[in-house]
This record gives sequence, structure tokens and C-alpha cells, in this order.
Amino acid sequence: MKRSFILLLLLFAGWSAMAQIVSSGNHQIIFQLSNGQVATHEKFLRQLNNILEAAPNAQIEVVTHGMGVDLLLKDNNAFQSALEDLSKRGVVFVVCENTLKQRNLAKDIFLPLAGFVPSAILELVIKQEQGWIYIKAGD
Repeated sequence: MKRSFILLLLLFAGWSAMAQIVSSGNHQIIFQLSNGQVATHEKFLRQLNNILEAAPNAQIEVVTHGMGVDLLLKDNNAFQSALEDLSKRGVVFVVCENTLKQRNLAKDIFLPLAGFVPSAILELVIKQEQGWIYIKAGD
């Protein structure tokens, strides 16, 4: 009985310490989004909010390329308000310039919160070299 109590106490202490690490840590997470489906975008934005609820100090960058850049288009964007809220909370959204060239898109068709990088893949590599955690989103 005493062993069971001690084991439970240790498990609770470990869980409590882990919860503090998750919520107070300065996590750096880089997401790759290449999926252009609206349903995927909706789920992905919900995931970003969930992360920020659990770890408000997390640094998050979303690198879009291919059809994933559609998330950040200005016209008729059902997610504009959600994207602006996430941006205000520190989430950085960037668009791959190689995709712009390939799809013949201009920078001015994107929401003002969108930044641009020359190459999505290179941005992902650089961030990972700096210690950021990589997550493929939406697939």
C-alpha cells in the first residue's frame, strides 16, 4: 500500500513538472504547409490555437508553399480574422517566393500579415539548424 502511494506521488510530481515545462517553455516550432484544402486549413489553425493555449510563449512560424499559400490569399479569405488573431499572438506566416514564380502570383494578393522567403525548403532547413522543431502540417 505504501509503495502504491509513493508511486502515485512520484507519477503526479512528474506529470506536474512536465505540465510546467510545456506551458512555460519557449518552444520554437516551424510548420510546413503545402496543402490547399480549406478543411485542412481550418484544422491547422485550430491546432495553432491549441499550441498557444498550452504554451503561450511558443514561437511559431508557418512556411507555406505549393497550394498551401492559398491560406494567406487576401480575396474571400474565410480565415482572415483567425489569421490576424494568430499573427497578433506572435505566429509568423511566410510564403515561398519560388511558389509565387511557379504559380505566377504577385505578392500583393496576399494578406498584409504574410511575409516572404526566397525558398520554403531552405527556410525550413535554416530554422532546423537553429534548433527549431519541424512539423509537417495538413497531410
